[in-house]
Amino acid sequence: MKFNNSSPFQGISAPSFSSVLTILFCITLEISMFTMFYAVYTETIGLMSDTYLNELPVIGAMFSAIDPDANASHIISMLLATFSVATPIFIWSEVFRQRILDDPQEWFSHPQNQIIAGLAGVILLLVIGLEVVNLYTLVARETMPSGFVVQTQDKGLMGYLAENKGMAIGISLVVAVINIVLALFTTRSIQNIKSTQG
Repeated sequence: MKFNNSSPFQGISAPSFSSVLTILFCITLEISMFTMFYAVYTETIGLMSDTYLNELPVIGAMFSAIDPDANASHIISMLLATFSVATPIFIWSEVFRQRILDDPQEWFSHPQNQIIAGLAGVILLLVIGLEVVNLYTLVARETMPSGFVVQTQDKGLMGYLAENKGMAIGISLVVAVINIVLALFTTRSIQNIKSTQG
């Protein structure tokens, strides 16, 4: 008995070592970016810091087993960090999926696409604003008075940025732009692996 059906793996080539290495590097950077945003949001968000998750009904025992000291601000920080990292990745993946860069004028000529692009732009601006405000808040905390003394001495980089607020805003914007560019690299590397396998 002969099998004339072609192999399901026919036409699929294994991704190159460099492309796999690139995507692993991008994912590592994305995890680092998520960790940084989570740490920043945890430091700047004091909302519901006295509400412990182990006090929640039904699911409180689960949080108690994971971390008995976790509070609601940790959940908020995790959601905001996920929002900050995932939004640019999702926008870039849609740009590549719909092939917008191949012919932007044709894509934007449709009114529905203009509405989608406007909403995506507003959401991206909200992400950038969230990141900049929270990063700048860390710097602003260094200038808050503690008693009769303003604590800006011997604080290293944070103390320097507290004295130079313009540079602090600039660095906050640069971090937000780096997040968007990193999302582009990550999405592009995933697309390259998909194209080699397709």
